[in-house]
Amino acid sequence: MKRFFMMSVAVMIAAVATAGSYVPKEGEVRFKVLQTTKDKPLHEVLNTPFSHHYYSLHKPIDLDAAKPSHEYFGIGVSLTDASCWLLSQLDAESRHKLMKTAFTKRGLNLSMIRLNCGSSDYATELYNYNETKGDVEMKNFSIARDEQYMIPMIKLVSQYCPEVYTFSSVWSMPGWMKSNGQMCGGSLLDEYMPAFANYWAAYLKAYKAHGINIDAVTVQNEPSTDQRGGCPATLVSAKQEIELAGKYMPQAFKSAGLDTKIWIWDHDYIGWERVVEMLGDKRVQRNAEAVAWHPYSGKPEMLQEVLRRYPGTKMHLTERGPSFAMAAVQNQVWWAEYVFGALNNGCSSFSSWNLLLDEDGQPNTGRHPCAGLLSIDLETGTVTESTQAAFFRQFSPYVKRGAKILSIEQPEEGMTAIAFRNPEGDYVVVVAAHDKPLKRQRVQIKFKDQYMALCLPMNTWSLTTVLIDKQ
Repeated sequence: MKRFFMMSVAVMIAAVATAGSYVPKEGEVRFKVLQTTKDKPLHEVLNTPFSHHYYSLHKPIDLDAAKPSHEYFGIGVSLTDASCWLLSQLDAESRHKLMKTAFTKRGLNLSMIRLNCGSSDYATELYNYNETKGDVEMKNFSIARDEQYMIPMIKLVSQYCPEVYTFSSVWSMPGWMKSNGQMCGGSLLDEYMPAFANYWAAYLKAYKAHGINIDAVTVQNEPSTDQRGGCPATLVSAKQEIELAGKYMPQAFKSAGLDTKIWIWDHDYIGWERVVEMLGDKRVQRNAEAVAWHPYSGKPEMLQEVLRRYPGTKMHLTERGPSFAMAAVQNQVWWAEYVFGALNNGCSSFSSWNLLLDEDGQPNTGRHPCAGLLSIDLETGTVTESTQAAFFRQFSPYVKRGAKILSIEQPEEGMTAIAFRNPEGDYVVVVAAHDKPLKRQRVQIKFKDQYMALCLPMNTWSLTTVLIDKQ
């Protein structure tokens, strides 16, 4: 498989011949408009300038009145065992092109990676780091398997993105800590909570010895499902997670000299009441830095219930990637609703699932029909971008870590929008619009007491990014 292949992921921004020809007069707002439709990839378009005139029919996205909500941290992806194995099979030039696409500002500008502590369902085999039953002190703990290709690929990312933030999740602790003795299904036994905390600490120390600092961990991936025994998974109760996040893991990390942050929950929006219960424990408040979410069930507005009770709670969305089962509906506007829904309701980041899988969603030891953010055809070596990856290009390269996500009133029905203010003072506004045949859609932006009307394309869905220079 180690062969040169032509990357199909390189999407060049084709500038319209006259798009950059307009020169603003003195005092006018300087901006650029980038657009994607179902027929055209990301390209620059011409738009009428800001002026003091406005369309009273259209309520504006008012940047003058918008208040900072919370801080933006970045867009991420899971660097699973499956993805690392595929990456390790590529020749150096092909791997370089893929990494450049994923982790540089000229590509998708991914700045976070999620690792798996032991195998997830996307791995070449089921494995953990200590099969010695009763070894609660982790004397026989070993990450020798990860040294083959996972650790080299993780280290490679930092060459393309030096500021990469690394966090990790566990799908299953060793089976001897669980009710069924297996990695697939079952629940964590109370008596092994200290051992599980030691397991985490041993993993973090082992990776640190290889020069990889893992900044944060989630206590347990999706603790409210055992996946019916169909893949690595573990039931961990709210009471157990309170003890792990509030007591056992902080103690184990401190004893090991680790400063790794702890994130709780790492499961669906619909579990917000459990999150409220856990945050009600003072020990969890002291020791848990953030709440991690998945969007598979429930609505992003449910996060507001947590923020209402615990204002200022940090949040991250840690998993949602392409799916073969939903390929027919997962266009870029669909992704905009998922990503903007999370970010507009309190999350500081959004992470995709597998960075790279083959054309059939392999390697996969589990039961879910997921596709990669990028997919490789094993016969031809061609790499293809998912619609999620194409959507990330619409805003990720232009928004910087530390930007403020602004509270804005959403445009008319059938549209969703988000607004960012970068640390340097420039603004990024993105509007996603569903296809409304034969109807002219228009969005208005207010900035510095001036107005700009975006005239959206007809007979197509569209994504429109407005980049407003620092004034």
